[in-house]
Amino acid sequence: MTGKKAVKFLLFAFVGLSVAAAVYKITGAPCCEDSKPAAQPAPAAVDPAPAAKAPIAAKTATVYYFYTNTRCSSCTTIEAYTRAAVEEHFKQDYKGWRVVFKGVNTDEQANAHFVQDYWLNSKSVVVQRYAGGKANRWARLDKVWTLLGDKDAFAAYVAGETRKLLDEK
Repeated sequence: MTGKKAVKFLLFAFVGLSVAAAVYKITGAPCCEDSKPAAQPAPAAVDPAPAAKAPIAAKTATVYYFYTNTRCSSCTTIEAYTRAAVEEHFKQDYKGWRVVFKGVNTDEQANAHFVQDYWLNSKSVVVQRYAGGKANRWARLDKVWTLLGDKDAFAAYVAGETRKLLDEK
């Protein structure tokens, strides 16, 4: 009798873990996430070096969409929504800041450093400020994955977080 109870318990545990994993995947796990998660970035100044060293206007913010060679429909939607949010909300400069969109493939060797620079663990949107030609504050916009189903809320989030970063002293 104890053998039957053990098998029954193991089957229920397996079903419970399967349901929990499915709920986790549906509710918030990015589709194309790497197997090891990275730590969350501290809100500090960072100079992400090589590819960011191109000539930059005095006060510029770049809204990056970082992707890899492997892309799903959610990944391409995030890129399209992010580009549209920047083009719609930042047609004009914002308080003297020029805001631009840039897609970057981190699978290309020249861009691989961005994974460590911004602590990326999946396809990500990052806003980076450049003042006087130097990179300073940045923010990773992790909620893009949960707002994927609502284009207006997605655009408002990207625009709001970008403005918040640019308003910091």
